[in-house]
Amino acid sequence: MHKIISSSLKTFSEEHCIESMNEAKRFEHFVNYCIASKYYSGRIDTSGITTGDEDPGIDGVIIIVDGELVTTEEEIDAIFESHRRNVEVEFIFIQSKTSEKFEKKELTNFGDCVYDFLSDHPEHSYDEILSEAHKIFDKVVVNFHKVKHGKPNTRTYFVTTGVWNDEKELSAALKVNQKKLESTGYFNNVESLKLDRDEIITLLISIRQPVEAKVKVKGCIPYDNIKGVEEAYICVIPAKNFINSLLKNADDDRIKSGIFEENVRAFLGESNSVNSSIKDTLTSKETRDRFAILNNGITIVSPDVRVQSDTISLSNYQIVNGCQTSHVLFRNKELLTDDSTMLTVKVIEVSDADIINQIVQATNNQSYVEDEKFLSLKSKAKNIEVYFNSCNDDAGDELKIFFERRERQYSGLKISDSKIFDIRTVARAFSAMFLEIPHIAASYPTQIFQQSENKLFLDEQNEIAYYCATLALYKFNKLFNSKKLPSDFSKYKWHTLMLLKYLINNGIKTPELNSKKITQYCQDIIKVLSSTREDVQQPYQVCVEIIKEGIEKGGWEKKDRLKRSLHTARLKKILMKRF
Repeated sequence: MHKIISSSLKTFSEEHCIESMNEAKRFEHFVNYCIASKYYSGRIDTSGITTGDEDPGIDGVIIIVDGELVTTEEEIDAIFESHRRNVEVEFIFIQSKTSEKFEKKELTNFGDCVYDFLSDHPEHSYDEILSEAHKIFDKVVVNFHKVKHGKPNTRTYFVTTGVWNDEKELSAALKVNQKKLESTGYFNNVESLKLDRDEIITLLISIRQPVEAKVKVKGCIPYDNIKGVEEAYICVIPAKNFINSLLKNADDDRIKSGIFEENVRAFLGESNSVNSSIKDTLTSKETRDRFAILNNGITIVSPDVRVQSDTISLSNYQIVNGCQTSHVLFRNKELLTDDSTMLTVKVIEVSDADIINQIVQATNNQSYVEDEKFLSLKSKAKNIEVYFNSCNDDAGDELKIFFERRERQYSGLKISDSKIFDIRTVARAFSAMFLEIPHIAASYPTQIFQQSENKLFLDEQNEIAYYCATLALYKFNKLFNSKKLPSDFSKYKWHTLMLLKYLINNGIKTPELNSKKITQYCQDIIKVLSSTREDVQQPYQVCVEIIKEGIEKGGWEKKDRLKRSLHTARLKKILMKRF
């Protein structure tokens, strides 16, 4: 294995606590992470996209829906039930080999396995990852009338650490795989791709390098001095130039998803009333030229803005307001001529996180949405972040965990990825342990806020409960990745958190989250979690025993049954018999 890839794999394995896995499996997680990062900018849990040891032919499956990573049937149901139309869907299938060469037989086998996946009755038996992916695929096919072009797109990646020399038979094998997938009639666009050693390295570099762009403007007026802001400008930019310079990926015809991390809303689809109106403005020749005065414009923040004549250079920029406008423009770029459609853009050079939050709030108050991005701006979320940091001040390195309130806020600080938990994951852990809805946490990873928004990050709740639940999740992940827990127990992590608090507190009912008693209750849990590895492992092993008993009595081995509140109640009943 090339030294750069070997070194990157080692670092990745340490950051994600998967050192105990064999090299081939670690490489699968590593490749899946790299490819997923190309299409999705959020935090990626590779356990949700990497198949098990026994699955032949497909090592990873990534499903991107309107820029969001979807891993459960419930998530795709929620998207289609939201009455969104023209939804962009992409399926990405991956096969990874640590071998130093490409082999036609393996390429062909990979293509056959993906083709089999698309059948109504696949010949291969699948683990939960592929089974769930197949359910999602079926839902996409049924809801074809809500999907852009009526069909999803697909990409297949065959990856090795060897060098691709474009041998005729290997290129032919890729083309045959592509034709087989095209023949199914399920996809609008099919690409059969390979990644060799050099392309993996190039992908690694693209993931790590800062986002930079240079855009030409028609006019640019600076604001007077503003406290806390280095520079600020209001600019008029040709819409087509804006798309090509700031929105479009350099290596493919995709929109840069990472530049919307600070935006409070994901793209809501063209059927959304506001977005439909934006599209109508572009479609009409009469109103297209008036776009700059009919649209509220775009707000961009960047820590490094440089103005030279009619050009603005930006580094690590974020579009904090204008996600909907940007996506509608990108999707309808063929309607734009070079100079007829203009766009008003605010460009602000600022590094202060609090000022950025103020800009986000001020520019996104026209239709309030209580999702994770707005919750991250609440004073309670900030207090929880401070609480995590204060705990880290007194903790050894092994016990340090970080609340990523704002996306990528710890990027470049050399903190192990396994120690960083975004606001969605913290909310899921808290909901599973203290709200006792592990079935919701397990089933709706992107819907936890809609399900429990009036119970999350409340001012009266004690911050220690959020820290306690997240620390318990961190310890579960550590034990699972080091193979101290059964290999099929990742799906039970959320139920384990609920059981754990009762086991450690001898079955005592959870105090009110705004009471003084909750502090000692959580401290007792944290004390055990801070013990030696053997002492930490013991309560988790008891959770395994309880869940196994539930499996034997209730048939919970099927993942869909874990999604029901009935089984959460039964599991708790089995637990309470021990006290």
